Amino acid sequence: MSNIPESKRAAILYAALELFAESGFHSAPMSRLASLADVGVGSIYRYFADKDELIHAVYEQVDDALQRDIIKSLDSTLSPRSQFIQLVANLIYYLKAHSREFKFLEQYYNSPYGIEKKRVKFSPEAFVDQSNPIVSFYANNVDGALKGMLFQLYLALTFGPIILLVRDSLSGLVVLDEALIQQTSEACWSAIKA
Repeated sequence: MSNIPESKRAAILYAALELFAESGFHSAPMSRLASLADVGVGSIYRYFADKDELIHAVYEQVDDALQRDIIKSLDSTLSPRSQFIQLVANLIYYLKAHSREFKFLEQYYNSPYGIEKKRVKFSPEAFVDQSNPIVSFYANNVDGALKGMLFQLYLALTFGPIILLVRDSLSGLVVLDEALIQQTSEACWSAIKA
């Protein structure tokens, strides 16, 4: 009996990810979400106070999975360059393989839902909270390995190329193969290294 609520909650989160990634936040009625999750509309409100809370819960689930995945094979004994290249490559591989999650994150970070989260997560003060592997990398390698730049510039020079390439790959404009992923990772490193 105690597994039922979690399985319904998981079904709601999964359906919400599907629906939000394909239709956006505002074109995703709760009735459609309930149908996709195979639950009643009332069940959604049993787990989430409102649509905003559901959107943030989907974000937390997606972000947690992404963070875990991109660091699982990271070798901390490697040089800063090799660690960074591995981290960026892992991120690209993950986003390429998880297009729904990528589409959701794109919407989330570029909407009122994600602006505050982005502000907190990727602000210069984020060095204090190093739960994000890339922020952690910047915070732990500033001692000479990286150019002395504004924190947001590190982010732009790292995430900008990744986001554009994954977006173009999903649109069929570019083939994101191993060689291009390696080349992109190395180009991002060249942009930020001292």
